Amino acid sequence: MHHPVYVFRHGETVWNAEKRAQGFLDSPLTETGRAQARAMGRALAHELRQAGHAPADVVVRASPLGRVRETLALAAEEAGLAHHEGSFDDRLREMSWGEWDGLTGPEIEARWPGAMAARRLDRWTYEPPGGENYIAASARARAALDDIAALAMERPVAVFAHGGIGRVLRGLFLRVPEAEILDMDQPQDAFYRLHRDTAARIVSHGAD
Repeated sequence: MHHPVYVFRHGETVWNAEKRAQGFLDSPLTETGRAQARAMGRALAHELRQAGHAPADVVVRASPLGRVRETLALAAEEAGLAHHEGSFDDRLREMSWGEWDGLTGPEIEARWPGAMAARRLDRWTYEPPGGENYIAASARARAALDDIAALAMERPVAVFAHGGIGRVLRGLFLRVPEAEILDMDQPQDAFYRLHRDTAARIVSHGAD
């Protein structure tokens, strides 16, 4: 890739605050989440100025889920990014928890006793009922990343996605072992610049 790829997670949502699994389901951003989205947009604008890129040059790719659409709209307004319906890519949706989507940990444990403990023992391959494991998520993330990398040969790319699928994208880019991917952070007040085999964490607080 000749140009950087910026990878964002959506801002805090109501279900994040309630510690509910979201997966393919959705909840709106909290006021904190909306502030995070705006701050990330300002930080991206600063990054682009420093690198000499015009916002109009940036290609946007994003998950179509509502919490990402809301984050993108706020961040794009701050950064001056252009996006349209063709910017959304189903492959960038969050990993599905299947029947666990929308539930808290205690609710999952009550309905599927021992399932959460089983998942903690093998997080990469464990598949929630009706959901995805990291193997399946990595396959679609790899396909999306290949297309994003091709775009980045010509222009910078801003990717707006989720915690789980975002760290898979970063891990695949860095070619790190599965265990390292699982230990990567999932910030909502920072984003990552992927470029030249490195991933730089960019904190959005105080960006001008």
